[in-house]
Amino acid sequence: MPKRYDKIIATLQKRPVSENELLSLLLPVAGLFGDVQSELEIFKNSGIPIEIAHQHIYYRPNLTPILKETFCVVDIETNGHNPYVHTPIEIGAVKFHQGEIIETFESLIFNEEIPESITKITGIDVPMLQNAPKLPNVLEKFKLFLGDSIFVAHNVEFDYSFLSQSLEKCGFGYLYNPRLCTIKLAQKTLESPRYSLGFLNEFLGIYHQNLHRALQDSKTALEVFKIALKNIPKNLYTSKDLLEFVKNQPKGMYARTNNAKFTQNQNSNKLH
Repeated sequence: MPKRYDKIIATLQKRPVSENELLSLLLPVAGLFGDVQSELEIFKNSGIPIEIAHQHIYYRPNLTPILKETFCVVDIETNGHNPYVHTPIEIGAVKFHQGEIIETFESLIFNEEIPESITKITGIDVPMLQNAPKLPNVLEKFKLFLGDSIFVAHNVEFDYSFLSQSLEKCGFGYLYNPRLCTIKLAQKTLESPRYSLGFLNEFLGIYHQNLHRALQDSKTALEVFKIALKNIPKNLYTSKDLLEFVKNQPKGMYARTNNAKFTQNQNSNKLH
């Protein structure tokens, strides 16, 4: 994954920086003959969630309560598993803010090569994509839709890496949005025999139909996310707290202590 802004992000995660300090941090990134002001504009549009106030730049997840954060739950369908060789054939996403879906994104993507194995899983074939927009057009719209939201997905490394590589290849730059995996979040907050999206869809009583299509899978992952959020520790307040909990909490440790309460709630819901 890209390293271009990693040092700057690490600094912002620890403390706010002044506008002059940010420019000085961008100088080595821009290079000897680069334009630091142009680099600043690229930085601001790279997906890094920042707030500018009182001539200082703050890392937004450090300040934003979980309930006031904007999460973008994403799912993609592709014509293969290698982002260096294959491409997305469908993107679906939902923006979630203050307990509600505020926007949705859905698009098929033109492609002339769909393996039969992919068609069997997704139902997407070449004729369905003949009149679909081409990849650069869809990626440009998706990046604008995503903005600086926290990128959420079930097995997030696949979707995030695939889209980041595709965006870079099409000239839109890599993604730098914070990312959160609903598999890991579920593993840390809910006890389940398995954590695939299809299994959790049934196990948690979500019961969405037509899985393996991007928008529907993103909506199902959102439901997993919402259920898991009800079971996170009470001392998690900011979105940074949540990101660090998912990253650092040992798998299943918190889930085991919470499982009895979750089961009781599920049984109670069935009675109403």
